[in-house]
Amino acid sequence: MKLGYMPDTHAGPYDQPMPDAATAAGFVDRLLAEAIAAEEAGFDGAFVPERHARTETLWPQPLMALMAMAMRTERIALGTCVLQPAYYNPAHLAEEAALVDVASRGRLILGVGAGYHEGYFDHFGEPFDVRFGRFREAVAFLRRAFAGERFDWDGRYWQTRGTLVNPAPFQPGGPPLWFAGTTEASIRRAGRMGDGLVLLGFYDPLPQRRELIEMYRAEARAAGRTPVVAQLLDGFVAETYEEARDVFGPLWTGEIRYYIEHGMIGFTDEIPSLEAATFENLEPYMVVGDAERAAATLRRFRDELALGDDDWIILRSRLPEGPSYEQALDSIRRFGRDVRPLI
Repeated sequence: MKLGYMPDTHAGPYDQPMPDAATAAGFVDRLLAEAIAAEEAGFDGAFVPERHARTETLWPQPLMALMAMAMRTERIALGTCVLQPAYYNPAHLAEEAALVDVASRGRLILGVGAGYHEGYFDHFGEPFDVRFGRFREAVAFLRRAFAGERFDWDGRYWQTRGTLVNPAPFQPGGPPLWFAGTTEASIRRAGRMGDGLVLLGFYDPLPQRRELIEMYRAEARAAGRTPVVAQLLDGFVAETYEEARDVFGPLWTGEIRYYIEHGMIGFTDEIPSLEAATFENLEPYMVVGDAERAAATLRRFRDELALGDDDWIILRSRLPEGPSYEQALDSIRRFGRDVRPLI
């Protein structure tokens, strides 16, 4: 199993006031510092999300972030987790992705999704109601563009003439395309069309996740593809369990409650109401503790989800409300120094 880290592009609480220039510039340095620390700690990859038109998001363009990380790292994979192609011009997107892949010497993983946030589409003036069709066409366009040959494209949503992506990606055929999946339809689409599956964390029971993973693996193998699973998890490791619980537990509980209150995630038998979203009930779905406890949680996820050598767990230690950058860096280093040897 491979271990990734997500330097989150959030830089403060939701709906905060517009940041000043010094705060924005300082965040650029901090985001890069987390990626560098992840490489030094032995993580296998750094992955950034995509968000737009939000005052708490200080690096909205993920490929620009990965280009900067490519200049400051040498080994780790660099991924979007995830980018939404449906509101991009696909020729622009293909050029930018190929250039990041070249600059990183073939370390790019392009995690993609159809998109769920209508506001992001409004921000770019692109239609939300046809996002699934645009997503499928954009994926097909990217694969054609990554071949390194000039071509015309006469699609339903985009038409181009004489398109040539030069330089071509460093990886022959382009970077792997991981598809985000939350529904049965998206899981099966990931198996048929994608090079990997990205699963969100939250609090879906592990047996339910395992069913989705096996569905994805069956679809991928039927399509002649090698399945790769990337499970996102929030987690924080400290010197003692009590310190990790006290620092991270309230932050993650607050994050989950925010998602519930805004209708972004639903209830389960274990979390049937907002009141049930307590640390005690949510703790099994986050990685929090000292090194031994964090390693035990990671091993449990690995074993119950049957994650193999090519599969990933991608950790996030800094949420919009915290912890501090210094605490996040300390957690990254502890994962590398103390947790990795135990898994």
